[in-house]
Amino acid sequence: MRVIIFAGPPHLPNGWNKRVAGLAAQITYQGRALFLRKHASWRALKSWLSNASSDKCWYCEAKSGRAPLDVDHFRPKLGVTVDGRRLAGDTGYYWMAYDWLNFRLSCQRCNRPEGDQGGTVRGKASEFPLEDELTRCNTPGGSLAAERPRFLDPCVESDCDLLAHGIDGEVKPAVEDGTWEFQRADYTIRQLGLNAFNTPEIRKKAWRLLDDLIHLGGNRPEVVDHLEQHLSGGQEYSSFFRSAIGTHRDKPWVESLL
Repeated sequence: MRVIIFAGPPHLPNGWNKRVAGLAAQITYQGRALFLRKHASWRALKSWLSNASSDKCWYCEAKSGRAPLDVDHFRPKLGVTVDGRRLAGDTGYYWMAYDWLNFRLSCQRCNRPEGDQGGTVRGKASEFPLEDELTRCNTPGGSLAAERPRFLDPCVESDCDLLAHGIDGEVKPAVEDGTWEFQRADYTIRQLGLNAFNTPEIRKKAWRLLDDLIHLGGNRPEVVDHLEQHLSGGQEYSSFFRSAIGTHRDKPWVESLL
């Protein structure tokens, strides 16, 4: 997960503000599901969201390997589940359905529920647990400031820093067990399946080639150029490659790239 920084408002489609203001004013709790299915205007921002991450999923940094991309609502728009169970009386964050600050670009495997052969269901879907459920914002006029989500947010740099990458290709918590930060990192890794679907092996296989280049090619222009490409924000799994290439920090020329 590599932090996505909003430098400012997106280049919105013509008439976006006027249209979504009208739509947002029409949403009611009772009719929200049917209304939002008919008026999924957030899809118009998919290209802008994709450009912000060089066409990568904001959660796992995959491009095409983990299926096409969705516009995820970080705070679910229709209802909330916690550890797979729907909260009684929950309304979801339906009033944020057209708030572009609530949008995250997600591959389908990170966003949609999918079970494996062992029965484990992964995917963000409507999951949005908090450290303290008593702080949950249930009304449009409420405050979100007191909420402490268990999910890591790719738009928050300190959240992204809670994930570490091993040369085995696996994503791991970057903090000690027993802390709330560890719980958040571990939960996000498991719920999004960041180490599932053979993804660690894909990352590890790509790293073996780079590792050989560093050992055999050394400080040559073509090798440096290849490493720089893998360190760039547009590279798939660039956070992993930065960590893996960092294992060669003993070489001054590699250190200068990092």
